Amino acid sequence: MTDFILQQDSRIIRPLERQIDVLSDLIQQDKSHQKFPAELENEYEEFRRNQMVAQDMHLISAGLIVFLVFSWAELYMTGGRSISVFIIRCLITFGCFVALYMVPRTRLLNYGFEIVALGAYICFLTLLWQIVAYADDPNRYLYHLGIIPMLVFMLLSLRNSYRMMMVASLSMLASYVIVLLSFRVMGEASPYDNFARQLTPFYLLFLLIQIAMNTYLSYVIESGSRSEFVKNRLLALEAQRLQYLGQRLQQLSTTDGLTGIANRRYLEEKLASEWARGVRSQQQLALIMLDVDYFKDFNDAYGHQAGDECLRLVTGAIRVACRRHGDFCARYGGEEFVVVLPDTSEDDALLIADEIRQRVMTLEMEHATSEFGLVTVSLGVAAAVPAKDGSYENLLRLADMALYQSKDSGRNQVTAAAALDA
Repeated sequence: MTDFILQQDSRIIRPLERQIDVLSDLIQQDKSHQKFPAELENEYEEFRRNQMVAQDMHLISAGLIVFLVFSWAELYMTGGRSISVFIIRCLITFGCFVALYMVPRTRLLNYGFEIVALGAYICFLTLLWQIVAYADDPNRYLYHLGIIPMLVFMLLSLRNSYRMMMVASLSMLASYVIVLLSFRVMGEASPYDNFARQLTPFYLLFLLIQIAMNTYLSYVIESGSRSEFVKNRLLALEAQRLQYLGQRLQQLSTTDGLTGIANRRYLEEKLASEWARGVRSQQQLALIMLDVDYFKDFNDAYGHQAGDECLRLVTGAIRVACRRHGDFCARYGGEEFVVVLPDTSEDDALLIADEIRQRVMTLEMEHATSEFGLVTVSLGVAAAVPAKDGSYENLLRLADMALYQSKDSGRNQVTAAAALDA
């Protein structure tokens, strides 16, 4: 039993300690903000995806609504010419909302940040298309300013992935530069057009600065998120380890190390609890006390290791007989055991006791110094309806007296406490 407990502890504690060591090393080496080892990185990615579903979906939805509402400005500036643009915006917005609904429910969530970046880039392409399509419109340069809110949205929606933030932002800028290089003003250039051309290098520089700032801010945010994840994960693992060790300490203080069942201390707590419950329910409480016959002689003949194995096998036989959820067995001391049977009459307890006696015999453990040639047990049974002014100790004493009557009568038998009064 001790080996099993040690194996169980090793199986549970060692993985926890390995994870704690990895996380502690990351914090000590100031690497908690960087990319993690593979297994931990997978856990972080799962955490980040869940965080995206819980928080960022609402933000992205709001961004799509703003994207659609901007059609009002186009209708105001261009009149009916922007109807086609409005229809395209509606289709893109509808497609993005469908993606928002479907992606969290499929494996595509693993590529959540890539999909958000792609969706933002598609929305950005409509802006470039408007710049080209409205080349003859005097308000065309207002569309150029739309890049700024696009980049702000990118920062908000991709703040936890600076890599995707940088890739998407630079892709937008590159596409915009290509449009500028190929763009030709239709009609006569106005003084505003000439002024805008002069400002183009400064505007591009401003966009580059904004992209750099966005990338840096998203890097800081992602680094903070990673550090917070490591610290929270470490605290959770430490709490898990402490909880397990506390449970093990409680288990060790109430469990018999040899047999794995409850020890005498816990037996007394259980009896007090069952007695109090019996007082309320007025249902009978039965006890079986049993003792391995000639156990000292068995130890002398076969050694203490064989004696320990004998007790473990007897414990197994007792456990099989305790079928109901409330049935309970404990090692009382040495080779003595007690079985607690709530809501059980003395007659039913006698049947269970005799079953235990027979199961021990079927183990066929050789005992040359016993008159039976096998390991046997003697049992005493007592039952009573718990009274408020009574105590489980009296019931335990009756079961003990019945046990000694079984031993005095030849052993390998069951005696009821009620028979002692007859």
